[in-house]
Amino acid sequence: MQTQKTILIFTDWYIPGSKAGGPIQSVYNLAGILSKNFIVKVVCRDRDLHSDSCFENIKQNEWNEISNQHFVLYLSPDNTGVKIIKSLIKENRYNIIYINGLYSFYFSFLPAFISTIYTVKSVFISVRGMLHQSALSVKRTRKMIYLAFAKGYGLYRNATLMSSNSQETIEIQRILGAQKIGEVPNIPINPNTLTRQEKKFKGANNVLRILFLGRISPEKNPITLVKALQNVQFRVDVTFCGSGNDGIYSSSFETELKLLPNCVNVITINELPHSELSQLFFDHDVLVLPSLGENFGHAIFESLAFGLPVVIGNNTPWKNLESKNAGIEIEPLNEIELLKYISFFNDMSHYVYSEWSDNAIGVATSYYDENNFEDIYLKLFNA
Repeated sequence: MQTQKTILIFTDWYIPGSKAGGPIQSVYNLAGILSKNFIVKVVCRDRDLHSDSCFENIKQNEWNEISNQHFVLYLSPDNTGVKIIKSLIKENRYNIIYINGLYSFYFSFLPAFISTIYTVKSVFISVRGMLHQSALSVKRTRKMIYLAFAKGYGLYRNATLMSSNSQETIEIQRILGAQKIGEVPNIPINPNTLTRQEKKFKGANNVLRILFLGRISPEKNPITLVKALQNVQFRVDVTFCGSGNDGIYSSSFETELKLLPNCVNVITINELPHSELSQLFFDHDVLVLPSLGENFGHAIFESLAFGLPVVIGNNTPWKNLESKNAGIEIEPLNEIELLKYISFFNDMSHYVYSEWSDNAIGVATSYYDENNFEDIYLKLFNA
């Protein structure tokens, strides 16, 4: 009898973390599907992004069983190094190595580099939108030096680079040259399993409720939303859910918030555990996320899945939403256009909003149902 294969996944951040955003949920969803056919072992840090303390209720530096055939090794800072990464790669060199991302020294570079030393045959590296123009604009010089080294050394010569769409495939080829590329979709939550509450458009107070769900960072572009709202002439409640790791940008964001008119009520909260997001979707009418680019956009997908129409930047995979009456795509830095569509939703009737809400659910459900994720990934990993 053939021994069941193991997929060893390296990723900086994993459940129960939330601050690193969509990639955490994406890898978790992937692990859930893969564990039906493989033994899945995830190696990650023992804490959330920008946190000084480890997760509660975990065992550090030993395997934690999450579910059937799904295990996690939470590494403490003093046990995160070359020795442990080398040991894990050596032990699993005849299995499948999956690396989530490009730039992390311990969880991206080292696994890729050590895999070349042991000539591991099955290495898969998820690019995660990290070659997108908006992502490269942050710490650009450092990233371009690293990518030039990776290309020159042949760091990915034995690996399959995983792209989530045709545009990302083009970006990989442009920056890293000829590489083996596997184009596979991100795995979101299953809309068919969600419990949705009935809600009243604009709530009891008849005030448009806007949700911004993402980091307070240049790539997510919340300042453009704030500037658009500085010119609004009707009552708006806006919630910004996400923290900032760019001190200068966060400071500018706080300055712009002070210029909002009295008719705009602002709530700012840090990231929430994924299990608490459903209530956030229920409590709002529209997601406004004018990000400069999204590789997938889990916040966008989950908003749609919960019946929340979206106003988003036009550099995402989510296209033609307006023709489906489910959302609007805009040039992300255009404050005037953004204000126009915020007003569009404010003036919408309850009846029309209900149609848009239903259509949003339909877009998310169709995407999920049209992709047989289990078959797609089994084909990739068994190739």
